[in-house]
Amino acid sequence: MAPRAVDRLLGRLTGVAASHQWALSVRTDSAALAEADLVVAESAGVFVGRLRSGSPAAAQARQLADAVFQ
Repeated sequence: MAPRAVDRLLGRLTGVAASHQWALSVRTDSAALAEADLVVAESAGVFVGRLRSGSPAAAQARQLADAVFQ
């Protein structure tokens, strides 16, 4: 991911999380792919969000993804 695009994405993520007073943790290690409630990946130059099924924070993760990727 290009640094500028990551900066914009993180800005949107933190803005939405702050407006709802949600905690936000950003990880880049490989274990995060299996443990994260929301995974952001780049696909053909476009950011996409994937939700972890069965996540205890699924509702918040979906709202976050919907707000960021609209």
